[in-house]
Amino acid sequence: MTIRQEVVGALFIDCGEGREIRHGNNAGRIRWTRMPSARFECLLCQTAETPVIRPAEPVPAAVARFAAHIRTTHQAVCPMANRIEGARAA
Repeated sequence: MTIRQEVVGALFIDCGEGREIRHGNNAGRIRWTRMPSARFECLLCQTAETPVIRPAEPVPAAVARFAAHIRTTHQAVCPMANRIEGARAA
């Protein structure tokens, strides 16, 4: 018996590009030339979601929080999620 699987959602994560500041008052911080970002696309209901960045929250932390919760959060509210069982691309 063959089980048919379909990709029903995709999570895109761009880790960004930056360099660590080595000297001065900001030593140890990252100077970003391209900020980290993330996007989730549901192929069932055709929605795309991006992280909501809270005031004073670093963008990398917002992307990590988004990636950790989007799959289960969206599956709970997706109108098409209960119609199909499928694999999700990482």
